[in-house]
Amino acid sequence: MVTDFEERLRQIREAKARETEQQRLQANELASERHAFLASRFDRREQVEKAIAEFGDKFMDVVPAFQRTKSFFEGMYKIEVSSDEVVVGDGGKVSKLFSRITFLIDTRATDGRIEVRCKKTVRNRDLESTTNTVDVTPDALEAFRKFADEQFIEFAGMYFAGTSSVTAR
Repeated sequence: MVTDFEERLRQIREAKARETEQQRLQANELASERHAFLASRFDRREQVEKAIAEFGDKFMDVVPAFQRTKSFFEGMYKIEVSSDEVVVGDGGKVSKLFSRITFLIDTRATDGRIEVRCKKTVRNRDLESTTNTVDVTPDALEAFRKFADEQFIEFAGMYFAGTSSVTAR
C-alpha cells in the first residue's frame, strides 16, 4: 500500500529526473552548437593560413633567403616570413639586419570573426601595422586574400627599395 507521502516522493523524484534529462539534452545541444561554431572558425583560420602561406611561398621564390615559421604569440596564431641579413658597409663594417612580415591571427572573437593583424619590419625598421577582420562569409575570404596580397606587395616594395650591398644569410 502506497501512502500519500510515498506518492508525493515518487512524483518529486520523477519530476527531478525529467528536469535533469531536459538539462542534459540542452547541454548536449549547446555543446553541439559550440563544436560546430569552433569547427567553422578553425576551418576559416586554416583558409586564412593557406592564403598567407601561398603569398609567402611566392615571395620566398623570389627571395629565397626568407623562411616561413608558425608559432603562437600572446594567444594568437602567428605566421611569419623573415630573414636575417648581413650588410657590409663603408670601411668593411658588418651589420646584421632583420626583415619580416608577420600575421597574427586572433580567433578569440565570440561572433565568429577572425582578426588578422599584419606587422612589417624592413631592415630593423618597423612599419605601420594594419588589421583585417575576416567574417565567415565566402566574400570575406576573398577580401582577406586581397589584404594579404597588398601586405606582401607593400613589404616587397619596402624591402627591395633597400641597399644593394645586402647579402642574404
